[in-house]
Amino acid sequence: MINFPALMGFTSGTAFLSGCLLLAKAPKANLRANLFLGAFMITLSLTLLEIPLFAQNFHITYPILFEIIGLIRFLTAPLLYYSIVHFTSLDKKIEKKDALHLIPFIVFLIFRIPFFITGKNFEFSYQTGTIVFFILRNALPVQTAVYWCLSFIRLQKHFKNAKQFSSNLNNIDLRWLTTFLWIVLLIVAVWLNLVFFNLEALQKLTPFLYLLGIFFLSCFSLRQEEVFGYSKIERRELATINDYKKDSPKRVTGARLAELEIRLKSLMEIKKVYLDNDLSLPKLAGMLQASCNETSFLINELNQENFYNFINKYRIEEAKRLLLSDAYDQLNIVGIAFESGFNSKTTFNTTFKKLTGYSPTGFVKAEKINKENSKK
Repeated sequence: MINFPALMGFTSGTAFLSGCLLLAKAPKANLRANLFLGAFMITLSLTLLEIPLFAQNFHITYPILFEIIGLIRFLTAPLLYYSIVHFTSLDKKIEKKDALHLIPFIVFLIFRIPFFITGKNFEFSYQTGTIVFFILRNALPVQTAVYWCLSFIRLQKHFKNAKQFSSNLNNIDLRWLTTFLWIVLLIVAVWLNLVFFNLEALQKLTPFLYLLGIFFLSCFSLRQEEVFGYSKIERRELATINDYKKDSPKRVTGARLAELEIRLKSLMEIKKVYLDNDLSLPKLAGMLQASCNETSFLINELNQENFYNFINKYRIEEAKRLLLSDAYDQLNIVGIAFESGFNSKTTFNTTFKKLTGYSPTGFVKAEKINKENSKK
């Protein structure tokens, strides 16, 4: 027989420890993002702790403290969302309007003040009580669903924006955070079953799913690295770069644009700076002796594409050259990828297939067949 409360207590402790480790990690990487993520894990641990506490009649012995733990649940979803906001922002500052995320917590706190003072709940008529109970029952699930969706949308927007200033997305694409969100969704689904559906088969698996979910949340969050390895000045400038639009005001005009175009062509075709695996918009801007805004506009204006696609088209052309040269006999696909400027075999294969319609090996085979056919 599984001791559900004991296992949930262990799971809660694991989440709490992970939260504390994230708070300790914050000064070393992604400071504000990890502070909020650590706070999220700690509030999540308190949410999970409700089950073992209830089993021990904690709600009877310490009703006010138990109620406070319940109210803290209204901070969990906003903390997750605000963590993701900081993970995906180049120059995000905390503003007064951010306090709006605390409104649900504050509203329910005010609602429970009479209980904290007198130990008694509000008394309502049957009809009013039904409405109040409905709100109390559904407020937290609705809040959780809304913030999860906002978090997911924010991450998708980040994937698009990151291509404006990075040619290799491995360190900044935050794929781990997407996985993190899906695991959170699993935990939420298990919780909603306990609240609304009571599917017996899922209930039996609940403690194990919670534990497994917290384990993976901890692994993904603690293994993260710094997202944006830029200086403060570079981050502030990159934060001002918007997606290129044909009707947007021109940021570079006339002789300056022509001058930068010549420099860019030289850097790409003669110096082949795209072979730098860590090439970024700030680094290319430095070579051009231009600002990040000017460089971004130059690429968007002349090529009608973002920085990521602009650089990787050159890399794919270099890869095609290497694949059809003697280098292919000495290097494997990973070697070709790195020699072309990519730092990931997966990214190389995906980009190559997207731009050529072939895998790297498929491209070589197709070229050999074309060559043989041309001789006939």
